[in-house]
Amino acid sequence: MQEERDVFPTSFLLDDQQRRLILSWSDGHESVHSWENLRRACPCAFCAGEGGAPGMLQRRQQLNREETTLVNLEPVGRYGLTPIWEDGHRTGIFTFEKLRQLCECPQCRPSGR
Repeated sequence: MQEERDVFPTSFLLDDQQRRLILSWSDGHESVHSWENLRRACPCAFCAGEGGAPGMLQRRQQLNREETTLVNLEPVGRYGLTPIWEDGHRTGIFTFEKLRQLCECPQCRPSGR
């Protein structure tokens, strides 16, 4: 069994119709992420806040379509990916570990969880 830190994405698919990101992983897992949930989980200071100050996403109930439309992913070193959003936002770095934790597939999020 591979250690978690040795697991990394091998490819991705931007599913425009269902507005979700599908990541294939080196251990064979395929993770699913809705674009809106991924944007709401953005770890950057602007979105999530910092130093006790709330981020932009914590103050908003709804996001517009540009804010939740994923147009690309960029690798960050050997540890993460940065989503590129249609509104130009591109400062959130998601570690591979965080992306696996956020997976919304039925295997990772059985009903009722």
